[in-house]
Amino acid sequence: MTPYIKPPLHKRIFRRIVLLEYVFPVVEWIAFLIQKKDIARRQADDSLKLHLGCGPHLLPGWINGDMELYPGVLPQKLPRGLKYFASDSVRCIYCSHFVEHLDYPGDALAFLQECRRILRPGGALRIIVPGIEPILRAYVADNQVFFKLQAEMHPADCTTKLEHLMYALQQEGQHKYGYDYETMAKLLGRAGFKKVYPGEYNTSPVEDLRIEYRVARDETGAQIDLCVEAIKT
Repeated sequence: MTPYIKPPLHKRIFRRIVLLEYVFPVVEWIAFLIQKKDIARRQADDSLKLHLGCGPHLLPGWINGDMELYPGVLPQKLPRGLKYFASDSVRCIYCSHFVEHLDYPGDALAFLQECRRILRPGGALRIIVPGIEPILRAYVADNQVFFKLQAEMHPADCTTKLEHLMYALQQEGQHKYGYDYETMAKLLGRAGFKKVYPGEYNTSPVEDLRIEYRVARDETGAQIDLCVEAIKT
């Protein structure tokens, strides 16, 4: 889990202006028009892959989208920004540490429904979110070694197990919800996905999705982050 770092004041002011409800849709639309030909080409040769909520992590060969204005990133406010993509047009969608930032179930469900709409039949969605179940298990077991590792990623004023647990859930208001596999699978099912299964770090039956660039592990080396994949049938 990567700690939230507050941007400098001038960037926060600029972001507030760009994200105004009557400003950002224009930015979003213009940016999509600029990339429209490239997106159409990728769609035609079945190579259209979306990396959504990418932050500064750009994946080569993918359309990288985020609400922040990073170089090389398609500005998108999700789930709304997916309306520009045609139904049944996307080969793969990769989304790391984003869904927990959406309201549950409202925006999270709408996002997954849009992902399913734009995926072509047989297309795959891979989602990575903070794994809440391992943290709850560590809390109940009073696993001090586990929380010592958490302290390396959390703010210095997190000194109790509960503070670490709540930071993992809320991340200073940035996180809207926490997931275990059962809950994520339920949400994907509500979005219309029939084939849903858990995944492991950098391991997937879909070669395009073996692209993890970060993972949190516990003191035994076990994966903490929750990986879930869904196939559009």
